[in-house]
Amino acid sequence: MISVIEVYNAVRDLANKDQKGFVSPEMFNSLLPAVQSLIFGRIYQSALQGKALRRSGADLGGEDSLYLKSKNFLSEYVSTETLLRGRSSSNAYEDSLIFRKPENLHQIISVFTDTAASGVINVDLIYNTEKISRILGSNLSSPTDEFPVALISSQIEVFPAPTTELFINYYRSPTSRYEVGADSAATGDIDYKRQPSYSAQTAGGVVIPNPFNCRAFDLPYEYKDEVVKEICKMIGVSLRDSVLIGYGGQQQ
Repeated sequence: MISVIEVYNAVRDLANKDQKGFVSPEMFNSLLPAVQSLIFGRIYQSALQGKALRRSGADLGGEDSLYLKSKNFLSEYVSTETLLRGRSSSNAYEDSLIFRKPENLHQIISVFTDTAASGVINVDLIYNTEKISRILGSNLSSPTDEFPVALISSQIEVFPAPTTELFINYYRSPTSRYEVGADSAATGDIDYKRQPSYSAQTAGGVVIPNPFNCRAFDLPYEYKDEVVKEICKMIGVSLRDSVLIGYGGQQQ
């Protein structure tokens, strides 16, 4: 987890070199979802690049492996849920073939059923409507209960209609984490309802952070410098500040 208070203090000090108070909490908060999404995309792309390097034999092993390091970061975002029935586009009733994607879905890993009689049965995932049409119309490759297939579009359509619960493994999109413990949540717990945000309050004429209302980044701590650099770059472009733009551009 990356503390939003630490990031705000770093960005404020870099931008406020002339004590003009350029970076307001409102401006700062408006950039956080985009920056977090950008950094998460880089983590995901690193895993794909590491996989390609591994296949070609160019990935370093052990603790220097790009693939293992990226997969370790991504493991924090793996979720498993029961898929809920969706509605057919042709009527207002729940369709036995249609399932809704999770709201925080980033990328599907697998879809499967799990029963005491048959055990775990993986569902083959199809992303092409033309291909699913050929499969359904074939006498040889038509899906069965033991070998089901799913068409992935705005919803998940499974053939044949499953008679048991359907589960999904997926990478969730990052949200935020509690900066400090609040109510039943401990420090570092995921807050699925909010994006990272900085909150401040005035006490005795002094503006201080309100950690109970702050939400930290839902990103590995190793990416803290990249978060600071990206925010500085965005603010520098907005303020036409060459110092901030240059600092943010160092990562390139």
